[in-house]
This record gives sequence, structure tokens and C-alpha cells, in this order.
Amino acid sequence: MTEIKILVIGSINIDEFFTVPHIVLSGETVTSTNYTKRPGGKGANQAVALAKAAVGVWHVGKIGHDGIWIKEYMAKQGVNVDYIFTSEQQPTGRAFIQVSQDTCDNAIALLPGANHTLSVEEVENVLGQCKKGDWIVIQNEIGTVGGNTLKLCKDKGLIVTFNPAPLSVNIMEIFSFDLVDYLILNKLEAKQLHEQILKMNNSTGLDRLYPTPEEALKTLSIEFPQLVGIIITLGSEGLIAWYRPMNKLYTLTSFKTTVRDSTGAGDAFTGYFVASIARNQQKYMQESEETSAQVFLNALKEATVAAGLAVSKPGAMESIPYWNDVQKNIESFDTYCKLYTNL
Repeated sequence: MTEIKILVIGSINIDEFFTVPHIVLSGETVTSTNYTKRPGGKGANQAVALAKAAVGVWHVGKIGHDGIWIKEYMAKQGVNVDYIFTSEQQPTGRAFIQVSQDTCDNAIALLPGANHTLSVEEVENVLGQCKKGDWIVIQNEIGTVGGNTLKLCKDKGLIVTFNPAPLSVNIMEIFSFDLVDYLILNKLEAKQLHEQILKMNNSTGLDRLYPTPEEALKTLSIEFPQLVGIIITLGSEGLIAWYRPMNKLYTLTSFKTTVRDSTGAGDAFTGYFVASIARNQQKYMQESEETSAQVFLNALKEATVAAGLAVSKPGAMESIPYWNDVQKNIESFDTYCKLYTNL
């Protein structure tokens, strides 16, 4: 079989971490007890996760001259960096990250920088080298070029995984969700998207304000009927996912670990999920729907373990585990994880 190409089109940031007693409130000043600078960006993190999951991955993005060291780091992790361009005018994007000393939760402020200078023409030139069945992973940290890219991807028959983070108030104006195959988002993003959909459809009432994950998932599945899979991650509570071809709803518990830093968990999950399905793509595409559902479930499990291992270490990109470490923990996860399946 011809090798499947996986492209991540996304952000590259310099992450600046500030350890604080608690996430800062409006009008409050607190003293940071530690400062660290690390490579990051949702796109770059997901590309490194794919590389660490032992699949071939190309990253498409843009940095400033101050971010060359991140490009070099990504290359050392196994990411093909031939399509990482350099802006002559803008610095590399920045993420200013508060990490709570007490809970290990985080809050992030983004400065787009060079990420928003990636052009449609640059992306289109790269997509010209893709073929039907290749994978695209995209987020919402590269400006409007992300939305413009989706139509180019679907015109070529590419498989699109979209992680709509951060979820902006106009995200459905920028991105055509009907061009997406797999949607991966956390519970807050699912709630916000659910609210936007109901508001757009002139629905009113408390259902818009306080949806359960199941209610949000149902809204998404109805609004975007072309989606093959929807995954809502729930942090320490695990995840809920829906696989359309078999109309299966999965509820899966989280991987047990000591949480030190949750910053890169979602990116580790996304990268490992795509890697697992892409690795088994021939089986996924050509065998029975029941087999494809099992491939989907296995991808959920591998991604859950990867995310759990990631939060046990500080940092985002650097905390993402390697394939062998995930495989060593899959068997133990199977002994205690709880899986609920509804037809």
C-alpha cells in the first residue's frame, strides 16, 4: 500500500509558563514561583505527537527567526519540517500560560505572531503534493487561512480532522464544519459550539446554557451529519465519542495518573488518535464496518493513554509520550478502564 501522508496545518509557538498559586482573577496580581520557556503551539504539539506515535508527519506552518530552535527541535522528534516557512516581518507566536500550583489547571493567552501570516497560496502549494486518502489535521490558531484550507482539502479527497481550539465566537463563519470528517474538542468547546448552533437556529432556553456532554454531542451530530466521528474529551472524567457508521456511542474512563501539567493533553490525544487510525487505514477502509468501529475504539484507547501520560510531566510538546511507552500502558489500562457502548 502507498504510504499515507499526514499533514498538520497549524500553529508553532514559544510557550512561556508561569507557575502561580491559582489562576489569576480579574484585577488580581499574584507572584509567579517559576518561569519556563518551551516549544509549543497546538499544531506543532500535534505534529510531534504524531511523530512520537511512530507515523510519518509533515508540518505546515510559519515562524519568525526567533523560532528556528523550535523547528530544529521538531525535526529531532521526527517531524518533516520542509513546509515550515519563516516570516521576515513577524516574530514566532507566543503562548503565555498560567499553571496553577494547586490544581495543575492552566489558562492561556495567545499572541498569533507569524502564525497568522501563513498564506492560502503556501498551503495550496503543499496540498498539491497530497493524494486522496491522505490526512489533514487542523486547529484554530492560524487565522482565516485555516477555514480557507478545508475546501482545498475536501476537493482533493483528503480526510480532515479538526480540533476547533481555541473556539472563537465566529468559528462557524471561518470554518465549514460540513467539510470535516473527525471533530475532536473538549467539554468547554463542545458546550460553546452547542450554544452557537442553537443560537444560530433561534433556539432558546436553558438547554443552550447548560448542556450535558451527551446533549452537546447530539446537537453536533444532527447539525453536521457528514461527520464520521465526534469526540468530546472530559479531562479526568474520560471522554464521550460517537462513531456514525455503526451509530455507536462510547463512554470511556480516563487513564489513571498523577497530574502535573495538563497543557499538552488535548494535543497528545489528537495526535495519537489520528496516528492510530491512519496506521490501520487499509483495515479501516476496506473491511467491515464492525472492524472499522474496533479500529476507532482502539484509537480512542491509545489516545486516552497518551493524554494521561502527557499530563504526568511538565510542558506540552516535551511531555508527549513515545509510542513504546503508550503500548506498555495499554494492557494495564484495559484491566481497569470502563467502556460503555450504546447503539
